[in-house]
Amino acid sequence: MAGHGHIPYWLRVVFAQVFVTGVLLPTAAPAQTGYYLTPSLSVAEVYDDNVFFTPSQRTHDFLTRISPGLKAAYQSAPLTVEEGYSKASSQPAPLTVEGGYSFDSEIYSQHQELTTPQMRQRGTLEVKVMPDPVLTLSVSGAYYQTKTPTELNLTTGLAARRVLAERYTASPGFTYRFDPLTTVKGDYTFSKDLLAGGITIDSHIENLALDYRLSPRDTAGPRYVGRQFAFAGFPPLTSHAFTLGWSHELTPLTTFTLRGGPRVTEGTVDRLPEASASISHTLKSGELSLAYASALATVIGQATAATAQSITGKATAELLPKLKLSAGPAIFWISSDAFKETVYVALLGASYQFTKTLALQASYQYSFQRGSFNSQTGPVGPGNVDILHNIFLIRLTVAYPTRVD
Repeated sequence: MAGHGHIPYWLRVVFAQVFVTGVLLPTAAPAQTGYYLTPSLSVAEVYDDNVFFTPSQRTHDFLTRISPGLKAAYQSAPLTVEEGYSKASSQPAPLTVEGGYSFDSEIYSQHQELTTPQMRQRGTLEVKVMPDPVLTLSVSGAYYQTKTPTELNLTTGLAARRVLAERYTASPGFTYRFDPLTTVKGDYTFSKDLLAGGITIDSHIENLALDYRLSPRDTAGPRYVGRQFAFAGFPPLTSHAFTLGWSHELTPLTTFTLRGGPRVTEGTVDRLPEASASISHTLKSGELSLAYASALATVIGQATAATAQSITGKATAELLPKLKLSAGPAIFWISSDAFKETVYVALLGASYQFTKTLALQASYQYSFQRGSFNSQTGPVGPGNVDILHNIFLIRLTVAYPTRVD
């Protein structure tokens, strides 16, 4: 779907929080049992050099973004054999519930017509439970509403015109460990994308994977990915991908993974296979990673599926105990029957934690796309359209985690 596919999780988080909120905020789960509340408030000053995502005659503006939010979490006490939840062991099997809601108000300096008390809003809920030490069940849901749908095109990075867009998602999943060497994982994700005056897209994605540990450093196994995209007013599109993966620990700090296999769409083998590859290395005070992915995705507002390839990088470092830096370059190649596009993205960020409740963040986002897709009109046929976009942001955030007895 437009926002997921097989793009690495870290990049989904970076895109979601930098595009939508402008910063990367901590999301750690509570370490002890009980109820927790984390109210937050942030104020950001933003410079946007292309507020309308236009190919030419870019319009710049300064804006103030005010973002109140609230996160709530609950973690149960350990459940033991005596309580009837675990028959194999008395190991902890907690129930965890996490949810949150936030919205952005934006005040524009020059284009007052864009000023709105609710530019975007986000709501999330996740429930995870271990009824048995070898079984984990989870279900998550989310709601996003935004007037800049570009931030929903996470798999493709494509720019989109300013218009009201909504996304609903629901995703149940499970992990079952047969024995110390064999694990089965599965999940199903449904999402609905709605665009004012545009196409509604329903996405159904199923994942089923088997991981078998061949040695202390090697894990391998098959995986199935099924997709069905339903575009309002058009016939649905169905795709099946069968892959084989291998993960190898080169060193205790370096891991390499490789996965690939054929993908069949509407009864025809796709020219490009379903594939992914990545290498990651943990530093003393940071992390480095590089990843490639090829998957089938949708573009919000477009009644067609697209093949999305990406190369993404990540670098994080903690220069000082309270100062963290991050960088995330990416390249996307998107192709469909209607258009072809190349998108270059760079995300740079820095954060300084003054106290446990007060943090200062700064970020820079660069994007450049070239191809036969116009953010204002959609596919344009032969010829190239260039869209350049730069966003600078500085933000002060106050968050106050509280335990509720």
